[in-house]
Amino acid sequence: MEEYILAKARSASKVKSKIQMILFGAPFTGKSTMASQLAYMKNPDGTPFKILYLDPESGSIDDYLGDLEENGVDLQNIYIVYTQSLAEVKQYIQKAKNHEEFYVLDEDGNETDEVVVDGANNPFKPDAIVVDGASVLNLTTKQGLIDFSKRRAAVKADDAGIIGDKRSVKIEGAGLELKDYQTVNFKGQDLILELTGSGLHYIVTARETDEKVQKEINGKSESVTTGKKIPEGFKEMDYNTKTCIRMYRDDDDYETVKAFIVKDRTHVHKAGEILENPSLTDWQAVINKTANHKDFVIKNDLQGAIETEKEMYEKENGINEVSQDNIVDEVKDVRNKINSVLRKLSPPIKTKAKAKLTELNLPISFSKEENIDTLNKIFEVVKQFK
Repeated sequence: MEEYILAKARSASKVKSKIQMILFGAPFTGKSTMASQLAYMKNPDGTPFKILYLDPESGSIDDYLGDLEENGVDLQNIYIVYTQSLAEVKQYIQKAKNHEEFYVLDEDGNETDEVVVDGANNPFKPDAIVVDGASVLNLTTKQGLIDFSKRRAAVKADDAGIIGDKRSVKIEGAGLELKDYQTVNFKGQDLILELTGSGLHYIVTARETDEKVQKEINGKSESVTTGKKIPEGFKEMDYNTKTCIRMYRDDDDYETVKAFIVKDRTHVHKAGEILENPSLTDWQAVINKTANHKDFVIKNDLQGAIETEKEMYEKENGINEVSQDNIVDEVKDVRNKINSVLRKLSPPIKTKAKAKLTELNLPISFSKEENIDTLNKIFEVVKQFK
């Protein structure tokens, strides 16, 4: 078997089912309330869920913590991270997937040497992840690409010798190009696949928007609404989840939260079903029903798949086959040396090392870094902190 094949396979034996859910809707329709109900869920052994709550909405869960505690939830089993950065969200998902320990952050967001513990005073290891605000992550991702687009326009203007007001207009008028929209959609799909690949239960919330399609009207292509509501965020991010639910309130019955089941592959509820005052604990039955089944985690991701396709193409076409193997071995060797140094550093020293990498415009996440020169630079920096 070739080295570059990353596929996973299994027999059709039964596996443990996971909650993999998207909740979307207008503001104040109970999305965060329902997501927070993961705290009431139990593992097959009866222990309460530990929840990693990633909160781009900056406080979406805070007002529910009192109610959770009054209802018997040990808040020590919920670890909340406030961030609007998709990159940081993915870093925390990776930490959860790799069963790494979490460290208490200081006021500046730097790791201390204090390990986060759960309600049983064990190192906090989440059973479930909530990403409460995919729409915010989509917004910040687009804004980052717009800023990059302006820098791209500045370079083009300089190369073309454009100066003065024309240069300013060209830069400030720069927006997302088609390839940028493709990048945004890729990042969204990759987020969902990384959550699925974590092996943990997860819920992602999003605001809603009108579905639009392109139609030919009077000889012109125009965008028109279909009358259907869809998640506002990364395009088609609901495709790879098991359950998608639209939360809403009727104008004539605003006190009642309702949930329209768009799809539910767990078969707890039927597609098209409408629930009044929905409860996430309905899905406890899925966990209980498959308690004695096997764990199977699909850890493939889009970026990894792209690298595999690239390697296969190069091998099939005889592109630098021998030298490519040498480069891959060298890359792995340097990565291992970097990891070996970082594992021996205390959290505060590790934070200083990461700060130095950031100062030098070097990546602090290098598990997929392929540039050997960049990896060597990273190694030269981190080994100074031994």
